[in-house]
Amino acid sequence: MVPGTDLFWRRFRERLHDRRFWVVQSLVLVIAAAHTIIEGRGVVQNGNDLYLVPIYFIPVLYAALNFGFEGALPTGLWCCLLTTPNIILVHRGAELIGVLAELAFLVLLGSVVAIRVDKEQRAKLTAEDANRRLAEVQASLKRFIGLALGAQEEERSRLSRELHDETVQELVVAKTALENIRAGRGEPAQLELVEATLLRCIDGIRRFCRALRPSVLDDLGLVPALEWLLADLADRTGIRTELEEQGDRLRLDPLQELVIFRVAQEALHNIEHHAHASRVVVRLAYNPNPLCLEVIDDGCGFDPAHARKGGLGLAGMQERASLIGAALDVSSRPGSTRVRLDLPLAPDPVAAELAT
Repeated sequence: MVPGTDLFWRRFRERLHDRRFWVVQSLVLVIAAAHTIIEGRGVVQNGNDLYLVPIYFIPVLYAALNFGFEGALPTGLWCCLLTTPNIILVHRGAELIGVLAELAFLVLLGSVVAIRVDKEQRAKLTAEDANRRLAEVQASLKRFIGLALGAQEEERSRLSRELHDETVQELVVAKTALENIRAGRGEPAQLELVEATLLRCIDGIRRFCRALRPSVLDDLGLVPALEWLLADLADRTGIRTELEEQGDRLRLDPLQELVIFRVAQEALHNIEHHAHASRVVVRLAYNPNPLCLEVIDDGCGFDPAHARKGGLGLAGMQERASLIGAALDVSSRPGSTRVRLDLPLAPDPVAAELAT
């Protein structure tokens, strides 16, 4: 395909800065001068045989192979221009037609070869770009796998500590109470202690299960799951929480709801352990498109650029957001930290049909 006018002139100007291009044009000039002198002086007995000038094909094809269409076409036209005096002064009749036909064929051949070369070059560049993108995707996938494994190990470590510090300790208390009962010491009181301890263990295990995969998210949807997150945070820490919902509530794709929930969960986890905040607002806006989740607190703030390198789960949040095509932005200063996730929503086909 012949390149567009703007692209042609831009690339032609680039060729003007290539020394090889001018060497080719100089060669054409030398060939034209030699050809004119030989025919003009009659050095060759049958000078008419030289009007074919096949040696012109060398610089034209060289330009086509090395400079593409924007090199072959100017070189071919340069050959035509330099041959014009010879055509006017020497050739007549059928010879003139033959020379013109051969020059036209020269320009056409050079252009066809150059277009083919350009096509191959574009295919090569496209393949190189595809390979580069594939390498970037592979590197991103490798990085994401590393982050996922790190987050998994961090979550396992956290659950291990909490199980040891809470559930296991409670079970030790229950075991001690049962041993006292067997020894006949304060049986009614010990039974009450065992019952209270086991109830606390049950509540703790339920809390761990909800943290790992809350059933309320699958059963009732995103908003009730966010309400549960905030209520649990308020009960455990005394932080004042608020959920603001804007627009008509929608049920999203399960993966989208899970990612939004996990981002909010990680943001609230960071607030609980690092922000020293007294108030948290989670805002979920369905309209206008895109869907927007914001987690805002009045804590001490942090440096987002440093946090992405050092922890707080921001890199994992970013990777999770990219899985569903969402954009994650974190801004922070003392007294105000905002985690914002924007998720473009696909248009409703029914609403679009009604609108038309």
